[in-house]
Amino acid sequence: MGTGWAFLPIVPPCSSLYCHVQVAYHPSGFATTDGLGLLHTLTDPKERNSILLRKLKGIVSIASISLLTLSVLPAANAAAPGWKSGAGYFTGSSLHTGVEVGPEGNSYMCAADGGTASVTSNSVTQGHMNPAAPVNSLDVRSLGGNRSATISDATQLGQMAYIASTADISTDESAATAQIAIIRAAGMYEGSVYEQAEHGTYASTNADKLKSPAKNSAELASRAEQYGGPYTVQPTLDLPDGVTGSIGNIGAKSAAGNWLSGYTYTLEITGPAVFDSTGGTTVTGTTSGSAKSESIRATASGEVAVELTVKDLPTSQAWISTGVIGNATTQNQRAQNFIILNKKESLNGKASVRSTVEFSPQIATTVKSAKINKGDALVDTVTASADNWMNVPGTDTPVPVIATVDVYGPFASPTAPTTDGTAFASKKLGSYQLAFNGPGTQDTEGSIHAPEEGFYFFQAHVDKAAQGEHAAYINEYASEFFELSETTVAPWTPNITSKATQEDLGNGKAGIKDVITVTGMPEDHTSFAGIEGWKADAQAISHSLYFVPKHTELKEGVTEGLTPLATVETPAKNGEYTISATDFQIDWDLGVGTYVVVSTYAGDSRTVAITTSDMDKDEQVSPTFGTVTTKAFSEKGGTLQPGDKIADTVTLTGSFPQGSYTEVQLYTWAKDSAPTCDTPVWTSRLDHDGVAGEYKTELYTTPSGKQATYGYVETTYDRNGNVISQGTCGEAEETLTTSQAAPALPKTARLPKTGANVTGIAAVAVTLVLLGSAGVVLRRRSAKA
Repeated sequence: MGTGWAFLPIVPPCSSLYCHVQVAYHPSGFATTDGLGLLHTLTDPKERNSILLRKLKGIVSIASISLLTLSVLPAANAAAPGWKSGAGYFTGSSLHTGVEVGPEGNSYMCAADGGTASVTSNSVTQGHMNPAAPVNSLDVRSLGGNRSATISDATQLGQMAYIASTADISTDESAATAQIAIIRAAGMYEGSVYEQAEHGTYASTNADKLKSPAKNSAELASRAEQYGGPYTVQPTLDLPDGVTGSIGNIGAKSAAGNWLSGYTYTLEITGPAVFDSTGGTTVTGTTSGSAKSESIRATASGEVAVELTVKDLPTSQAWISTGVIGNATTQNQRAQNFIILNKKESLNGKASVRSTVEFSPQIATTVKSAKINKGDALVDTVTASADNWMNVPGTDTPVPVIATVDVYGPFASPTAPTTDGTAFASKKLGSYQLAFNGPGTQDTEGSIHAPEEGFYFFQAHVDKAAQGEHAAYINEYASEFFELSETTVAPWTPNITSKATQEDLGNGKAGIKDVITVTGMPEDHTSFAGIEGWKADAQAISHSLYFVPKHTELKEGVTEGLTPLATVETPAKNGEYTISATDFQIDWDLGVGTYVVVSTYAGDSRTVAITTSDMDKDEQVSPTFGTVTTKAFSEKGGTLQPGDKIADTVTLTGSFPQGSYTEVQLYTWAKDSAPTCDTPVWTSRLDHDGVAGEYKTELYTTPSGKQATYGYVETTYDRNGNVISQGTCGEAEETLTTSQAAPALPKTARLPKTGANVTGIAAVAVTLVLLGSAGVVLRRRSAKA
């Protein structure tokens, strides 16, 4: 209320409407209050007299009024200690429409109580207000209009509470709007000064400030009708199949049936169930303008309950503060009722249902070995588990579970996992059964073996028919067919055989031809593209040509670390393949040694990797170089006589290593004895650098007066001193033998006349002797490796 007023008590007989009437004096005039606070400033003598007459009508007689003496009291300019007015508008000198703030800092508004003065009125100097408490009924009175009522309807009280709880008091305008909306919700707006202000008929200072709040209050009151309490928080819980279901009606609903949006909620499950979204028993969220839901699943049989708590809702009850006020002349008068602002409440609701859960064991299998050999035992490691392994009802004994593990195979290649085992039925080798008395891991027996190469898989299942008396508690289970973890392979071992040979390529070139035979591969090898963890088929076998020098020991692994001279690939498929000599050409310049072909196959998920042996004789080739022919001769020809000069002719035909050379050693032994080549008497070197052609040694002079046999031995080397070709001791074409001179004929001798040409005959005789003792024979031999 305003300031500068003094109460002039008038105590008439009580009527049905008023207990007493007061007349207040102000320097600007008089006002009436109905005993609850100043309502109007009466500055107009006619208005003043009119209102006074209306107020006193039926209470005292006009004659009494003419005899009444009004004593003027000093104006009071105060309020109850600690109380003050907050945001809102003052009109006239005393009417405040807005927030009233108490000593404890709480904010209040008038609870539509226009029948008495408030603790913040300027005419009040003392007062006490009780802590706010929820009420089930409330007396209300209009400010002007002379209307009053008692509200006991919880919905109407809830609307007043909603406005008070959500009031925006940040500005004078919004605070005044909320105050008038509370009066609207209480049904005290009609005929009040606020209705007059809305229509511009309220005659008071600053009355125009109330016009907009009065008009806008209608929207707040309408929102309170839509969203005011009492609220309903009542979730629903449904498990149609006893296992899976949902919680519905998540949120808070107003008395008018509208869902409140933007409030925090918590859902908590007790009992054997969890939320699908989190796997836990608690979720939080924010309400929306419609009901929300959450999916759940039961983990066992039992009572499942859910509690929904929606927090910080607008209070659905009117929290009212009552009290007394007074001043210098009046004490313990009833104070105006206040409704507390920003009061909140949290509401919860519960629902429950009984779940009926069959025990669902999970069977995981992993092959004991991902790779085995043909004939090995097929063993699987089986693990049984469950989210909540049931006990036999009424006991602490786990429900026993019989798991069956079927074994299938062999298959040429794996396929994608599938739940349809029709295509594999004909390849079932047998089954294992395992009993689990609770979670655990076991290995199957090894009574089923892999009959041949290929892929084998295990498929686990739990069948009700196998569970006996416990079948009612157990759900069936089946793993997929051809799961990666359940598959093992007995891989194929390829076999690679070959035959390498030297082949002449013409023009002094040669190469190594290799015929490769591959067996032991799957018949469709190279067609498998891979799947999941299984590698695709390797497509090729590599064949590499190495050169091992002559003095390097040929042993297993000799080619490791060597750089291949050439590499050729053939398909990784069964069949015969030929590597052309043009692909594996011989490098003559490497000299004497051995060419070795090594085949390497990397392997894949279906086959094992292999590398052929360095020591395979069929894969070793010692190159055959060109031919060396030799012929010993005497310088003068004819019969070799002691003291004559002799030499050797070496002829190279074909290909030889660059840098090669020939040594010719001369040996001698007694005439008509066996050849002996222990110590050479003479040596000659021919540096021909491997170029084909005819080469002659230097001349050797035989000792005079000595009858002997002379034999040459040729040895041709590569540049590293390795023998390419070598003659043998005593070869006829490399041997020369001296002979004695022919006897002289007497000059005087005469032969009988026979008609013969004696001179010719003698010449023939000499010739025959020479041919018998010193002939030169041409020889030809192939070079030695």
